[in-house]
Amino acid sequence: MKLTKYLLIALVAITMTSCGEDEPTNTFTRDFTMIFPQHAAGHKMISKIERKYTNGALSVATANYDGDHLKSVNVVNRDKYGDLLNEETIHFDYNNGAIFCDKSIQDVTYSFEVNSLGAITRLKNETTSRTAASLTYSNNNEIEIAQIISPSSSDVTKVVWDSGKLMNWVSTGVNKKDSVAYEYGEGAPLNKGGIDIVANDSFTFTVFVCAIMRNAGLFGATSAYLPTAFKKAIDYSQEGGGSQTEDSQLKRYDISYVLDSEGYVKSYTTNESPAYSVSFTYR
Repeated sequence: MKLTKYLLIALVAITMTSCGEDEPTNTFTRDFTMIFPQHAAGHKMISKIERKYTNGALSVATANYDGDHLKSVNVVNRDKYGDLLNEETIHFDYNNGAIFCDKSIQDVTYSFEVNSLGAITRLKNETTSRTAASLTYSNNNEIEIAQIISPSSSDVTKVVWDSGKLMNWVSTGVNKKDSVAYEYGEGAPLNKGGIDIVANDSFTFTVFVCAIMRNAGLFGATSAYLPTAFKKAIDYSQEGGGSQTEDSQLKRYDISYVLDSEGYVKSYTTNESPAYSVSFTYR
């Protein structure tokens, strides 16, 4: 059905494609006043993120802007043979406070609200008329609680910060729990570009869409420093018993960064398996 939709659109207007940068056709309107996030001196907006696995798999997220404001994000995932796994494009409409998601499974429109610093506090699925996410921030605009709501579940992520550094997050839901704790060793780099840190929790949107939205300030502040290691819990079923809160049950991974001459992150690698590297291109 999705392929048929795009073929029909292509016959009517050559300029419209499933992964193009054209504005989506959408009739959603409402009274809305956007407050745009403000960034610290030295912040850089990301234009591309690439994750390359040693086995050949590749994910590429490309961001487009209208002036200084994020306009769209396109994410393409390919397997180790180069075959397309999936693709999505997210469009931002600040006039009406809406996000249009063009996905392979189903198109979704979200309306959003922002706080006084431009961070999204609520996402409403206009297709179902249900709240999809409720986000709470500290006085420093650091996300503290994210509640993600679907017809069948309600997941809650709680985030802990210390002096501008993101220390850990814990996500719980029906029969599941996941968490990541961060270490900031000696010489932990300053996060000059305002990039999203490794293994941060993603909600409502996919990992790289969230990463670019965080860089744009739409999910509040980013960590002031970059962690040198992280400890990652494994998803588990509560019915299976046990606890993932004990430090010994967390898998620890080191993070190595390549910085440019000005101290901005060009790429990072971890010792996770399968091995991969993530590189950044800025505007």
